Amino acid sequence: MELRGKRILLFSPEPWQGLHMSKHHLAQALAKRGNTVYFVDPPRPGNKGFVCERIGDVQVVRYRHWLRGVNRMPLWVNRWYYKRLVQDLAKRTGGPFDILWNFDTSRMQSFPEGVGKKLLHLADYDILYIGQGLIPSADIIFTTCQVVADEVAPRAAARVINIGHALDARWLKDIDALAQREPHGPKNVVFMGQLAITYNDWEGFHRTASSHPHLLFTFIGPFDPGFPEPFFHTLRALPNVHFTGLKSKDELVPIVREADILLFGFRSGTRAKERANPHKVLEYLSTGNVIVGSYTMEYADRQDLFLMAEEGGDLNETFDGALREFDRLNAPEERARRIAYARARTMDALISRIEEELSR
Repeated sequence: MELRGKRILLFSPEPWQGLHMSKHHLAQALAKRGNTVYFVDPPRPGNKGFVCERIGDVQVVRYRHWLRGVNRMPLWVNRWYYKRLVQDLAKRTGGPFDILWNFDTSRMQSFPEGVGKKLLHLADYDILYIGQGLIPSADIIFTTCQVVADEVAPRAAARVINIGHALDARWLKDIDALAQREPHGPKNVVFMGQLAITYNDWEGFHRTASSHPHLLFTFIGPFDPGFPEPFFHTLRALPNVHFTGLKSKDELVPIVREADILLFGFRSGTRAKERANPHKVLEYLSTGNVIVGSYTMEYADRQDLFLMAEEGGDLNETFDGALREFDRLNAPEERARRIAYARARTMDALISRIEEELSR
């Protein structure tokens, strides 16, 4: 199936406004190829009726959820409700959809029939405990990591393909020039991503930043000042730590590129499967910069790409290793290796592979 000229209804667990993730970038890329993409925001209290707002190339849909508790009702009620919703959206937007592209297991619990190609796209391990009726009712299933593919394959009637992540085009602009950089010692450390989640290794972040007071640690992303995590607050209080809040992609890319070391850390001792393939790793690699991260299952056999702590290991110890090896890791050939890996994983390449799988 060629992904051009198609009407695509995409259900997302995250709204369009806010931090953009791989599903948002995929929606934009599909729209740029001439598809009409309707990105369905999760319903919020206060939504009244139906609203369809064009934002860039994507149509963002908001609707009123009127049947509270539908997920606790018999499965046939859930299918009836969502088939009615999809048909209503089709009627309001100009015709039936070719593909129902679902990233969200928290709403629809099983695909209804007669609403287009039923595509389930599973981005995380921790969403598999809900929406389990989606897995056997999908026409095809894509995942972003192998551990999710292995988990759902025994329950699926359709093929399950680990498709991985892809790089938003904004990270590709002038990418070749990033392999060369004037040699200098590390000064700036940057983390980007969601900062209001318990999965982050807050103890590791605090230990690393407090152990290196001569370095500036910048944390970019949405956060909650009242977040109930003690080490989040002690981290924010350090004089060499700065939290910026959410940045637009146009603001974000140059800040991340200018960093000396890029940092991420999850509680891999207990959450390795849930964070088996963070999308930020691919974006980090596109900069060529030195990267320090927690154990990451999808990259376990590619530890030449970044310094990876052992599963449940000490992030600060790994960070110290990066400082000792900084000159070697920051050399043009090492930077070029990371960039080449990211450059091979463009959004167009991902969509081409999806097209191949849909045509089988």
